Amino acid sequence: MAKRFEKHQNDALELAFEESVHLTKEKKIELVRATGLDMEQVTSWFNRKKARKRARESIGDLERTNAELHQALKESQEKEARLQRELQESRVREAELEAKNQQLKQRLTIIEGDVQFDSVLKFLKGRP
Repeated sequence: MAKRFEKHQNDALELAFEESVHLTKEKKIELVRATGLDMEQVTSWFNRKKARKRARESIGDLERTNAELHQALKESQEKEARLQRELQESRVREAELEAKNQQLKQRLTIIEGDVQFDSVLKFLKGRP
């Protein structure tokens, strides 16, 4: 198992990382002297730290995207429910209008029948 760095080593590496995530050759040499670690250890520590930082940022981005998608889904479902209600209301209104139309057609047929009957009556009355 890999040996953990001592507190002063970690502190020096963290401080250098906060200053810049990019490690120059000069900064690397300075950290080697200050921490007692070798070049490979310093370089590896920085690479792992950058990878963890990118992973955290990616997770944050994914969580934000996930939240946005959940919000969009919720809004879409609400809109769909509203449109379904409107569709149902339109169907009810259409059925009401269809029934009213049928009633009016029946009344018109009766009126037309009455007019024809009246014509027949007038015709018959007009005959001697």
